[in-house]
Amino acid sequence: MTLSHDHILLPEGIYADARGRIIALPDFPTKHAMIIECTTGAVRGNHYHHHESHLMYVVSGRMIYLEHQADGEILTLDVKPGEAVVSPVSLAHTTVFPEPTVIAVLSDVDRGGERYENEVVRVEPLQHQVDISHLYDGPQVTP
Repeated sequence: MTLSHDHILLPEGIYADARGRIIALPDFPTKHAMIIECTTGAVRGNHYHHHESHLMYVVSGRMIYLEHQADGEILTLDVKPGEAVVSPVSLAHTTVFPEPTVIAVLSDVDRGGERYENEVVRVEPLQHQVDISHLYDGPQVTP
């Protein structure tokens, strides 16, 4: 398991005044955007994409990000509010949410309709291939 904060991206800027904040997300070529709300223990992913990469920005909560590297190692990141990570093309990835979490996802391809499922290749659960108990040891919710 590799734990690396080098892969975590921070906002390009945060602008605050009496009205609140504007958060400029990291630069990413975007053709599709969505907000995903996750319950405690939710597991998403366990797949890779043939042609898509996407940026996941944690708005609130916490996300454990797992990515199967080309060298066989599994990168493990504990991504907190205000941080983002990019899932590259063709690398298997999984997210586990140890608490209620909201993420914004920016994709470089249009994910509408059946295009998303046609683009995805399912893999064996990454969260079973590496010990994440130091980050989350509760029940996991899968479809």
